[in-house]
Amino acid sequence: MNLIAKIKSGISSYMRYTDWLLLMSCIAASAYGIALVFSVVKTSGAASREYMIQIVACLFGIIAAVAISKIDYENICRVWPVLSGISLILVLLTFTPLGLSVADDKAWLKVPIIGTFQPSELMKITFIISFAAHLSNVHNRLNELRTVLLLCAHGAVPIGLVFLQGDDGTALVFIFIFVSMMFIAGLRATYFVVAMTGGAASVPFIWQHMGDKQARFLSLIFVEKYINDIGWQQQLALVAIGSGQLWGVGFLKGGDHRIYARNNDFIFTVAGEELGFIGALALLAVIVLIVLALLREIITARDLKGMLLCGGIMSMIGFQSLINLGMNLRLLPVIGITLPFFSRGGSSIATLYLGIGVALSVYYSSKARVRDTIFSKKSV
Repeated sequence: MNLIAKIKSGISSYMRYTDWLLLMSCIAASAYGIALVFSVVKTSGAASREYMIQIVACLFGIIAAVAISKIDYENICRVWPVLSGISLILVLLTFTPLGLSVADDKAWLKVPIIGTFQPSELMKITFIISFAAHLSNVHNRLNELRTVLLLCAHGAVPIGLVFLQGDDGTALVFIFIFVSMMFIAGLRATYFVVAMTGGAASVPFIWQHMGDKQARFLSLIFVEKYINDIGWQQQLALVAIGSGQLWGVGFLKGGDHRIYARNNDFIFTVAGEELGFIGALALLAVIVLIVLALLREIITARDLKGMLLCGGIMSMIGFQSLINLGMNLRLLPVIGITLPFFSRGGSSIATLYLGIGVALSVYYSSKARVRDTIFSKKSV
């Protein structure tokens, strides 16, 4: 009887203290994404395995997120060396004969049964966990030069490894996560000014060593010059989105524009073409809702570590979404960044939910496990 009572109490507590806005927004985004991937599969004649993997990854991710949310995030952060070690080993394996090249990136591993896996997706989550632990441990001496240099060394490890894989887009995501978490931790503005000045000064050097990738930026300015080669993909994306007008050409009726990576980097074009402006607006609304839910978790977190964890997850999702949408609308160059929860990719969607589980843990802990938050004291 006591066991049954404990189970009922646990379920009641979870129902009461779970961030349903965040969880249901993510599930809605995943369902929308599965529908879009399904449409691409049906209109292109691809194997049904593509959207089945998406469904399985979503189900696994949701279950994992719920399970992780019941673990106090303090305990999650305590095992960061194990989590980081696992993701580091997996990323290093991509530099061995076990690594697979997709497009220009050697960032994948062949895994039996599930197919391919991108370890850098897992490393995003483990980096956020380890960096949150690092920042909270050194917070009292955060603005000392030695501390800042050690923090930069911490961030340079995943950034450097992913850059060596050839995945510039993911490396940029890591940089943005790093900067956002440093900002949330309260790093003095002087360091950001120095970093921005150094970054601006290095632009000419970086530009000279970009090689063929220069054309991706030039095509945004000199549209007509590059419209038949490097700019053709983005031109097709704009045509597809525009053809949808207000209500779209209809679900399962798109795909006439032959866009490459339509189920991945350019999944937004599927929503715009088949479901029109209304469908595209709904997609944007769901992403904004997820970001706002995570922002609420930052505000209600019980301590700095919780703020950093939610801030890292929020910056990852927000930045990836911003860059991906910019690619689709020819506002930013194509650099191979997927749209979170919507683009095809089992490893991407599953690891995203691991991060959501950590954020849910912060919310649950701030409501059910303690009496005060970083901003105010509460009675629970």
